[in-house]
Amino acid sequence: MNQDAESILFTPKSIGNVEVANRFVRSATFECAAHEDGSVGDKYSKIYERLSKGKVGLIISGMMHISEPSKSYHFQAGLHSDEMIPGLSAMTKKVHQAGSKIFAQICHGGRQTLVQGKRPMAPSGGGMDLIYQVIPRPMPIDEIKTVIADFGKAALRAKQAGFDGVQLHGAHGYLIHEFLSPFFNRRSDEWGGNAKNRFRFLKYVYESIREKVGDDFPVTIKLNVNDHTPKLGVSIEDVKMYCERLTEMGIDAVELSCGTVAYSMFNQSRGDVPAKGFASTQPLPFQWISAKIFALVFPQQRYIFEEGYNLWASQHIRQVLQDVPLIMVGGLRSPDVMAKIIHEEQADFVSMCRPLIREPMIIKKWQDGNKKPVSCVNCNKCFVVLAHNEMLSCGNNRSF
Repeated sequence: MNQDAESILFTPKSIGNVEVANRFVRSATFECAAHEDGSVGDKYSKIYERLSKGKVGLIISGMMHISEPSKSYHFQAGLHSDEMIPGLSAMTKKVHQAGSKIFAQICHGGRQTLVQGKRPMAPSGGGMDLIYQVIPRPMPIDEIKTVIADFGKAALRAKQAGFDGVQLHGAHGYLIHEFLSPFFNRRSDEWGGNAKNRFRFLKYVYESIREKVGDDFPVTIKLNVNDHTPKLGVSIEDVKMYCERLTEMGIDAVELSCGTVAYSMFNQSRGDVPAKGFASTQPLPFQWISAKIFALVFPQQRYIFEEGYNLWASQHIRQVLQDVPLIMVGGLRSPDVMAKIIHEEQADFVSMCRPLIREPMIIKKWQDGNKKPVSCVNCNKCFVVLAHNEMLSCGNNRSF
């Protein structure tokens, strides 16, 4: 890392009233490390303690469910009950002792769930996808209002547990994103039909949270800039409008991403497609055909990795956000590239996921002058580990 890169990447920057020590963000990454009831212990805390000791300026937790019906995965951490607060408080205390800030990513899984049966709630009904293999049911209005209230309650629990802020998961095919995207949201009532109506759910979720946590607790969001769905999802013009509205409402930061787990997992991440690994989750007699189907649906040649593959969206979104910090995720690997992004004001923070699974101490090494490059090879085997309901780890035999 050259001196210029080191100096700009290790300067502080605030999100709301929270000062972050440097420009590095750990993008939310599902850990599969909580207890089945959503509470957390030492195994979960160890992940975040290690990241904080690795000098990650801002850590965003893996997605945390806001209610029992919002849960997507086994061993997913939750903010659905006050009983979750003590374990999370112990974890956030350790993170703060090492000097990092931590936001809770709060999420409703919507149709993307492995634990809510074959008819999970969603904005609209729809067909079965390869990953979750569910047929969602459209939500009645009273259920929509219940979920909106649940977001506010979960955000308050995050504040009580010592988190420095929250991030709404409005990307990757989960419920908030499902309302925002015309691919998932085909409603004809006040909750769908056009971009303004599709934004309504997010608007009320944000207001519910602000009512519970006040104005001095950062509320941020992760948004898709491209859904890569089979039919049209959110457009960049939609996202500009969403960001303009969020800025007016008082959002404290926006992280840009892309893709959905159900339909475009490898557009979201890029790199290798470990078809045999995912097929290994199926019963042995079906693994060979599962691998072939997976490789056919997600052909390797379609997902060539390139650094900064979401960066194109900055030119559309940056100006709309005005002074609201922009966080950029999407294949960022080189400190020099990251420094250029910050120096040219394409974003205020750079966010990483897979490199910090493999090397949670990499930022400290850079800060200490070690010029070792990121060793993540984008094999995406870490996703296979999670598919087996195992704790988050690098598929090339590295772990927290």
